[in-house]
Amino acid sequence: MATLDNLRDKWESISPRERRLVVLLGVSFVLVMVIYVSLQIRDGMQAIETRNANAQKALNNLTSFKAKAKSVNADDPAKLIGPEAVKLESYIFTAGNKAEITVPGVNARSPSPKGAFTVHAATVEVRELSLTQIKNFLEAIESENKTVIVSSLQIRRNFRDKEKLDLNLEVVTWSKPVPEGGGDGKGSGSGSASGSAKKGG
Repeated sequence: MATLDNLRDKWESISPRERRLVVLLGVSFVLVMVIYVSLQIRDGMQAIETRNANAQKALNNLTSFKAKAKSVNADDPAKLIGPEAVKLESYIFTAGNKAEITVPGVNARSPSPKGAFTVHAATVEVRELSLTQIKNFLEAIESENKTVIVSSLQIRRNFRDKEKLDLNLEVVTWSKPVPEGGGDGKGSGSGSASGSAKKGG
């Protein structure tokens, strides 16, 4: 209360002109603070909008990548497919190292026949990745070997960290078994007559 009394006494001791100046100064200070806070909020919103725009652009690129992902078709890389399939587990781990991400595990599926080829598939799930890490991981998988492709792709936001993404994908490759009994199978015939005609004299 003593402080308020002192302020009231000082207020009453100044002239009306000085009071107007004090009020004007106070109003000016409030306006300056409002403008400053507004600018800070605007800059923050612009930063968020820029980040969201970049994220949306990256997501669109990944969606485009997903749309163009090749179907499991053994005809395209046929000339490169041999009797031994690429070891998908070690291949995927190597791609993860190249993209600087940690692949927790690879779930290999049982090989299945498709026409003259055998399809080998594996699924991978990696959590809490950035868009750049996902892009680098997908490029590392599909650029190292033309007989390995991403056949399906799912991307969703991480439950705990909305700035991160969870990736679930299927990777496939093929092998072409060597046919059994690939010999010429030519038969040998001995149809020549060995009789000799005796000429009588």
